[in-house]
Order: sequence, then C-alpha cells, then structure tokens
Amino acid sequence: MMRTRSAGLALALGCWVALGAGCSDTDRAVAEPAPGATAVTPSRTGAGGGLEGHLYFTHTTAGDVQTLLVTDAGGTRELTASGAACCVVRASPDGNRILTLPGDFASPLTGATLDVADDAAELVPLPRTDPSLNMVPSAWSPDGTRIAYEAWDDDDPSRTGIYTARVSDGGDVVRVTTRPGTFDDVPLDYSPDGDQLVFYRSVNSDPDPYTGGSLWVVNADGSDEHQISTPEAPPTVWARWSPDSTRIVFAAERLSEIGPIWTVAPDGSDLTVVYQDDEGGFAIAPDWSPDGSRIVFGLDPGNDEFAHPPNVVYVVPAEGGVPVVVDDSDTFKRSFDWVE
Repeated sequence: MMRTRSAGLALALGCWVALGAGCSDTDRAVAEPAPGATAVTPSRTGAGGGLEGHLYFTHTTAGDVQTLLVTDAGGTRELTASGAACCVVRASPDGNRILTLPGDFASPLTGATLDVADDAAELVPLPRTDPSLNMVPSAWSPDGTRIAYEAWDDDDPSRTGIYTARVSDGGDVVRVTTRPGTFDDVPLDYSPDGDQLVFYRSVNSDPDPYTGGSLWVVNADGSDEHQISTPEAPPTVWARWSPDSTRIVFAAERLSEIGPIWTVAPDGSDLTVVYQDDEGGFAIAPDWSPDGSRIVFGLDPGNDEFAHPPNVVYVVPAEGGVPVVVDDSDTFKRSFDWVE
C-alpha cells in the first residue's frame, strides 16, 4: 500500500497545495460566545506591546507561502526568505536555533534548523538514520538533546506514529506511538520535565485531516497513553504545555462554530475557557509566555484559517481577562513560539 501526503501536512497549518485544494472562506460556521465567556474590550498598545523576550511566528500569503519572523526588543524582522520554510517554528531550549521544515518539500521529509544569531544563516537539514521514514519535526525536548517527530513511511503504513531521535546525529530513534494506516499522531509539545508528550490523534485524511481528532498525553517511552480532550472542546492540531507543567493550552479545531482558548490539566480534568471573543473572532495557535502568566494567540475574523485572513495578535492573562493587542498589521500570523 502506497500512501502520499500533501506538502503542508505538518501541523496542518495551511492549504493542501500538493493536492490542488484551494483556500476558501466559504461555508463558515457563525461563531457564538462560549458558555461562561466574558465580554471584554481589548486594550490597544500597538505592535510589540505587552511582550518581552522573543516571539517567533509566520506570515502567510496566497498559496500558503510562509515567512518566519521574530518580534523582540529590536522590532519585527524576517528570519527567512518567503517560501524558504514552512509549518513549524520552535525555538531550541538554548535559544540559538529554530526548528522548522524546509519549503522545498522532498520525500522523505526531513526537518531543518536555522541559526537565529546569523542574519545570513541557511537552513541546516537535521541528521537522519532512517532512509524511508518521513520525519516532520515538531518539538524539542526540554534539554535540547532530542526532537519529537510526526512520522510515516509511504510504502509501509504499519510504521506510522510518533518517534523521537537525538538531535546530534539522528540516532537512538524511539517509537512512542503506533498508529498503522493513513491517520496520524502529531506530537505537539514536551512536558517541562521531558517525561511526557501531548499529541493530536487524527481521524480524517487529506485534504482536511485535522478535524474530528483529539488531544492525548503519552509518556516519552510510549506508556500511559490517555485522551485529554472531550467533544465539548474539539481541539485543533495545536497544544502547548505550561512552564509550570500544570496546564495545557489549546484552541478549537478549524471550522468549529466557536473559537475559544481552553486550558486543561494533563490528566484531562479541569477544562477551562480562558478567552472567547464576544464578537465572533476565532482564536488560533495559543502559546504561553516564558513565565506562564500570559497567553499569546492570533484572532481571526472567521473560523477558516486556510483562507489566510489578516488577523490580530493578542496577549491575555493566563487566568483570563482583558486581551492586549501586540500586532495588528495587515497580515495573517500564526505558529507562535514565545520564549525568553
């Protein structure tokens, strides 16, 4: 059995260009406030307001062409040329490198890193030891020694699952989950102690694989796999672990009727709405501030991010409250990674 994947599969952060599926904002559901949500008026401080450290993210234009950027004390600047990288933006624990996926997709897929201190740096492919396994990088281990991958073999569907491997040489490949067939397990983040992974388990295939799925937590050795999301909070293929390890933040799946931000305990208890736009905006790609006290997210005008609408970046207190505008430029922004 041969299985092929679209170029934008990693984290489902765009249109399925390889399959010819267009980006559309039609057939949107009308957003309604989540139960218990509080209507608030955002504070507007202008670009970069409410931020410290470094906020990595992407701008996306027609055709799902992405550019990696960073906002910090030096302002907002581009890190890659348009189209050079895609879909994954994760800073290494030491802050020196960005984990991403090269834009010139070739099978088997291989991730890359970018030296953020070098303005002329080129993408450096990650070392690999398996010649046939597609390995889409998703998250660094907290000590920076390993990377978690969404992985599959186009010729052998029994190999689909989450794997981890050493950063230094691509060796010591460990299979964490087993998901034979055409559906994916997508690792999203390590726990702060490195002992667990939160991941997305899909139930649909291309061209829109990341609807109807669920969030799970598993130990890094593959044990104690358990679901943490519920039908009342349908998740997108995005989640981030809080710095104090007690909460996981996530947003609603694409095309949901409402677009809140939720947090949940790693055992699946205490599901909480952190923010819901009272005017029907749809929150995407939430991430914690370095100290865990706030959450950054993009607010789209509707629930179809494949349309790449101009959106606004906000920061909101982690316990909920008044969101602050940090970037209202006329672009589509996502894939946020907020680090020191």
